Amino acid sequence: MATVSTLAANLERQLSNRGSFLSVATRVLLRTGVNIREPKPQQDGDEAAVSQVRAALAAMGFQT
Repeated sequence: MATVSTLAANLERQLSNRGSFLSVATRVLLRTGVNIREPKPQQDGDEAAVSQVRAALAAMGFQT
């Protein structure tokens, strides 16, 4: 099962630099309320939070 942390790590590998990752992470936070940079323990493994993050990233054109 994926976690918010693993989605964030996959995203960071896809992007060319840390600044780009931080920008996308902020957009994900605004869209979903989930902080992928420092996910809360209760959100990290929560299927609903993972689905929200995955959907937000897909809407922005990123593969998860």
